[in-house]
Amino acid sequence: MRLIWGGLTIREPWPGARLPNQAATGAWCALSRAITAGGRDPAVFSRALREGGTPHGLAFTRTPPTSHADHEYVVTLRHARTFLLRYGGVGGWTPGEEVPWAGDPAAVTQDYVVLNGPVVNRSTVLGYGHCAEPPLVTLLTDVPTRWVMSVDGRPIGGHGLRVLTDSALSDAERRGLTELRRP
Repeated sequence: MRLIWGGLTIREPWPGARLPNQAATGAWCALSRAITAGGRDPAVFSRALREGGTPHGLAFTRTPPTSHADHEYVVTLRHARTFLLRYGGVGGWTPGEEVPWAGDPAAVTQDYVVLNGPVVNRSTVLGYGHCAEPPLVTLLTDVPTRWVMSVDGRPIGGHGLRVLTDSALSDAERRGLTELRRP
């Protein structure tokens, strides 16, 4: 098993959502519009996201991991912060009160957002936390290799999984991964 240096990428990111290399503002606008389009009900949006999947996000189960996944990735978001969603009327959705759910998924009582900054325009991460069983987070951002701690119980680098650069890929692998590689 190998991990490509770019990490895990979103197949079809929302416009303005090529995170984590920019502020989350564009992705937040797309998230706010998506929730509003679902009838302004975060629970409806959350259910649709869980049941239908999405090409503009990566879904992760919060600890403990499930056994039905093809591969078990342990991902750590440094400086993760969790916020309730608040409807702001004409302006759409905004992050509300900060809640201490980053370290305790069992405490979650409603859907929430995950940022790595105090406000959206100072965050390079945007995740949508689901109040579901098991606890889930859909990251609306690519996941750089440095966030991945292990895959299937094997650590990254050293005596664990090799991280390959573009030059280590065969021509066939490079062609097959073209649409998932970021410039």
